[in-house]
Amino acid sequence: MPSTETSEALRSGLARILDLWRDKEGGSRDPLQGVLRLLLATATGRRTESAGATPPDAEVVRAYEAIRRYFDNVRYALLNPIAMVWGTLTNALRVAAAVDSVTPTQRAVFAFSADSLAALLRSAHSEPGVAESLWRAFRPMPAADCQTLAALLDPHLDVRLDGPTVVALVRVLGNEGPLTTEEVEAIATLRSTGLISAAFAGIRGQA
Repeated sequence: MPSTETSEALRSGLARILDLWRDKEGGSRDPLQGVLRLLLATATGRRTESAGATPPDAEVVRAYEAIRRYFDNVRYALLNPIAMVWGTLTNALRVAAAVDSVTPTQRAVFAFSADSLAALLRSAHSEPGVAESLWRAFRPMPAADCQTLAALLDPHLDVRLDGPTVVALVRVLGNEGPLTTEEVEAIATLRSTGLISAAFAGIRGQA
């Protein structure tokens, strides 16, 4: 489980990203924004407070409840509540990228637009220090999903993150085994951006 200091960095970092996404990327009506706000409010014991300027619509509430049911399982009982919020984001990234190990249940529960995920990540990079603090939090974590987040939040990233770029990167990092032809092409495209370093290529046996 993350330390108290790390948990606070993850909580405050995501809260700031959601505000930046709302204010700079017009994300106030995005279903993913609404769901993450509700999950963050629940994780911090503020579920009874308003999660935004207006009450969440039915689509957001349905998605939120489906995610809560997914995590309401004995295997997740010991998770730090903030881990569930970031787990929602990593699952959404894997589903959007059609990572091979994604289950049918995950495809049904975490189906969010790649463009929404890209807007959230652009927001993280839009304010100095926000992406860096989260990158520092995720970088030491060995889990593949955490390493994917570290790559996407790398403060030295020099590329505009759009939906296809995010999908390509997550698919390269999120799958196991030999690279497919499509993944090799994705690496060739992304290498010049600084997004694919030798360390991340090494995760897939291509060091």
